[in-house]
Formats: sequence, C-alpha cells, structure tokens
Amino acid sequence: MRIGTTVSALAVIICVALFGQSAVADVTIQYNDYSGSPTIGCGNGTSTYPNNPGYGAMRIFIEKVIDYTDEHGPDALPVGQKVVFQRNQSTKRTVNALRAGVQFANANAQPQPAVSDPNWGFIFNSVPFGINFRQTIGFLYNAKLDGFGGNGIELAQTILDNRGGTQIVFPVVGSTMQGSGYFPQPIGKPDCNAGDTDCQNQGSGIGLAGLCTSGWRIRYLAPPQDIVDRACDLLVKRGVIPSKTLTFYPPVGGQSVLLPMQRATIQGFEYVTPFDDLVDFFPVKDATPANPRGNPDKGNLNCGPVLAFPIPPGTKENCSQNIGQTGARYAHHPSWHQPFLLSWMHIDKTAWNSLNAAQRAAVLRAAKDSVIGSYNATESVQCKKLKAMLDFNKGINQRNPDGTLRLIADKPVSAEITIARWPEDALKVLLEARDDYLASLEGPDNQNQKTDAQKDFSTILKAVKQYAANIGATNFDPGRFPAKTGLVKGEDCNLVKD
Repeated sequence: MRIGTTVSALAVIICVALFGQSAVADVTIQYNDYSGSPTIGCGNGTSTYPNNPGYGAMRIFIEKVIDYTDEHGPDALPVGQKVVFQRNQSTKRTVNALRAGVQFANANAQPQPAVSDPNWGFIFNSVPFGINFRQTIGFLYNAKLDGFGGNGIELAQTILDNRGGTQIVFPVVGSTMQGSGYFPQPIGKPDCNAGDTDCQNQGSGIGLAGLCTSGWRIRYLAPPQDIVDRACDLLVKRGVIPSKTLTFYPPVGGQSVLLPMQRATIQGFEYVTPFDDLVDFFPVKDATPANPRGNPDKGNLNCGPVLAFPIPPGTKENCSQNIGQTGARYAHHPSWHQPFLLSWMHIDKTAWNSLNAAQRAAVLRAAKDSVIGSYNATESVQCKKLKAMLDFNKGINQRNPDGTLRLIADKPVSAEITIARWPEDALKVLLEARDDYLASLEGPDNQNQKTDAQKDFSTILKAVKQYAANIGATNFDPGRFPAKTGLVKGEDCNLVKD
C-alpha cells in the first residue's frame, strides 16, 4: 500500500511538470495510449529507467522528442520549436494513437475509421514464427525492398496513403519476446522444482492434442488465436483427436485478463512479458523491505461467484488471487506467437504537417532511438523480472474461486509459476497452421480475384519473406528467453532451459 501511494504521488509531480512544459511548447500533440503496460506503452510513466517502479517505455520516446526539439545541445532548434507528446485518453484513436501494429483511418470511409480487412498491421508488429527484432529493425529502417526500393516503414506509409489514409505512422517502442501462455497444465515437459509432486506428475505434458481437447476457455488474441484454432482443426482432420473442445475468450476493452482468471471464466491466457505480467497479474500484499513480494495468501482470496462467459464490461475485480493461485501456473516458451512487439505512433496528417522540416526530422530520430532504447531497456531486466515471477508463489498453494485451498487427493497443489516448453511436434503443427492462416489472408492465387486489402496483405508479406530470404533468416530462431542483456559479461539467463 505504501509503495502504491509513493508512486502515485510521484506521478502527480511529474504530470504537473509535463503540463508546465507543454504550456510553453510550440506544438503539443495529444495521443491515446492503447496500453498502460510498462514495456509496450505507459506514456504516463514516471521514469525511463526499467529498474524504477514508475518505468514506462513510451516515456523514452516522449522525453527524446523534447530533448531533440529544445534549444539546448548541438542539435538545438530555435526557441519555441519544442514538440511535446502528451498522453490524453480522450483523444480519438482515429486521430492520434499509440497502437500495436499498423491500422489506419481513411478520410473517405463511412463510418470511420476504416481498418484493412484482412488487417496486415500485425506483420509490422511481429509475425508468428517470423524474423526477430534485430532483423526487423533492418527491414524497417535499412532495407531497399525488392520492387519497391524503400524500407519497411516507407512501404507501410505508401500503402496507407494509396488507400486514403489520414495518418503518418512510425514505430516508437520496442519490447522483447513474449511468453506464449499460462495454462493449468504444461503443453510440454515442465522444469519442475524439487519436491513439486504435482508438477512431476505432469510427465512430458499434455501436448498440442491435450490443449485442443482440454475443454479450457483461454484468452489468446488474433492472429495467434486463429493459428492455435487451425492447428487443432488439423489434428481433427488427421484423426489425432476426435474433436476440438478448446474455446477462446475475446478481448473486452478495459478489462484486465486477471478478472476472468479469478472468476474461473477462463483457464489460461497469453499476455506480454515477465515485466508486464508481474505488474498486472501478481497483486502485492503486505510487502516489506525484506520481502518485497509480500504475502500472496493475505488479502481477500474469495473471488466467487464463478462467472459465465461473457463477463460484462465494467465488472470490477473483487479479490486478490494471483494467476498461480487461480491455477494457471505453467508459463510457456518459446515465444513462437510473438517474437517481439513494436508499438506504432499514428499522427493525424494535419498535425504532422503543422511541424516544420526540422521538427519532423527530430521526431523521427527520437522514434528510432526510442524503439532501440526501449527494447534494450526492457531486455536488460527481463531475466530479473522472470526470476521474481518464478519466486513469487514459493510456498503458496492454489485456491478455489471461493478462496478455499484446492486439493488433489486431499493434498494442496502448488501455485508456484513453473516454466514449460512447447514440444517440437506441437511447434511443427503450429507452423503449418501459421502458413495456412497467412495463405488465407492473401486470398486467391489469381491477382485479379483478390480484394484491394488482400493485395495489400500479399505485397507486405512478400516483402517480408523476400527480405528474410535475402538475409538468410528463413528458419525460426526464437533466441533465448528472456535474453541475457544486462547480466555479467559471459553470463546467461539460465532460468529457461533449452
């Protein structure tokens, strides 16, 4: 409680300072921040340092823009040309917004906004089983794409412009590979701790077939949801399983994933990174300097009653069980579905054109530096954050929705978060389903039979595939999770075993 109060007070001080700056700036651009998670948005964060509890990746971009457009330093602009990006959730996303991937508003569409269907924006976020962050940076900034001649950002902008787009787009935040699911049972072999008999009894996991026939409802957003769904259909078609009983819970605006977990409406989900998941899904209670994670068994553990799907928007959380206590204790890797994440800034062309050439150049420079800087900042602490998450529920047991201890064979069941791996045979089927999914979005082979949106999708996907082939990156390489940046030289983050 004291920690939250301190951060809130600091946020007030910082916001007052920012409003003071924006009052004297030549241009204030208000934008809608699509996420408050630390590594993918959080423009109202109070720090650009990832070890600070007020860290927000979007703050790196905001502060770099101010630095690059003020009157100080070797790149100084004349007094009065400072640009300030100001988070304002009442700003319409059809005007200025921070978004994952690339969408667009179209001046000629009714009703607005028009979003490409199929939506190709996720390709500019990250493609399941696709190229990694470093390779994508080359595609976005350095490539001379076959048949186009420009880079990936210029390709995105050209397609938006050709469809009557009303916004200028560019990435501003980079985040590391995401975890690929918290489930009640492991899909592959779990990395059990000594004495964890429940984990040891899971053997090599339930496999993709077990997931598809689990009867679970999970929150797994598109396109990964579509890929898992298609993978299950492939198993049915091949006679591996008789039918598919896995179902999906759609995103509900403003609703935390923790809520349907606590109310037993879903049994599993994927979200972002250990950094964000630790913040969002592990309520801290009775923290002390000696025990900063507090005591998960404190607080109100009665989450009842169980709620059926759908949970109405606006429903409030009524308890403090974390996701391990609710049963979703197995954290999966590799991040086949989201090798990284890019958040894109969308600026109304009228606002963009009100900037002079020097201001626009400074904003774009800040954006590129922020993408790389925010990615490095997030990566530098992911091992530490994962360790904190794996330690959070040590000695803690699972609960029923009403708060009573969950028992199996009259014995409590551990709530300790445990790493599990997707088995190779599951990844092969998921990759096949990914290819089938992408082909469906490209539409008919005959170019004349494709819709305009399918032509756009095909153009972008072809450009990414050709770039990957040109740099020898056609095989999926998820890298180490959650990477080793920030550790002692030569040290690996050994929390996740290959």
